[in-house]
Amino acid sequence: MRNKRNDRRHHHGRGDPTLNFDLSVVIRRPPAAVFALLADIQEHEPVPLDARVRMTKHPSTATRVGTRWDERVRIAPGWWMSIQSVVTDIRQPSLLGMDFSSVMLYGHLTYTINATPEGTTLQQRETVRLRWPLRWLATRVERRLRARLIRRLAELRDLLEADS
Repeated sequence: MRNKRNDRRHHHGRGDPTLNFDLSVVIRRPPAAVFALLADIQEHEPVPLDARVRMTKHPSTATRVGTRWDERVRIAPGWWMSIQSVVTDIRQPSLLGMDFSSVMLYGHLTYTINATPEGTTLQQRETVRLRWPLRWLATRVERRLRARLIRRLAELRDLLEADS
C-alpha cells in the first residue's frame, strides 16, 4: 500500500482548508474486476466492514457520467451525515472520477486503475475541502480520514482477492 506522506494541507481561496490524499494498493485481479466493483460499490458496502454507511445509486443501471450516489455515513451514535456524489469522468476500465458534497465537506475523487504484472494498481487521489464547522479540526480530520482511506483500500483489495 502506498501512502504519499508529502501530501500537504493548504487553504483554498475561499478559506476552506483543503486535504489532499494520494494512495494506492496493488490488487491481484484484472482491471475490469476492480472497475466493476467500484462502479457498483453500493452492492458491497460497508467498506471498511465496520463503517456505518447506507448507499443508494441513481439510476441503478450501468455507471456513467451523471450517475449519483446518495450516502448516509454515521459519524457518531445518532448523528448521520449525508453525502451526494456524482460521476464526472469515466473511462472503463481505467478511471472513475466523481465530485462529492455534504454540509460539512466537498471535493473530488479519482480512481485510476492500471494493469501491472501482479494484477492491478488502484490509485485513489482525493481532494477534500472542509466547510465551516470542520475548518478548525482540519489536522484531526486529515489524520482520521487518511487512516480510514488506507483501511478502505486494503479492504477493497481483500474483497476483490477473495473473489478470485
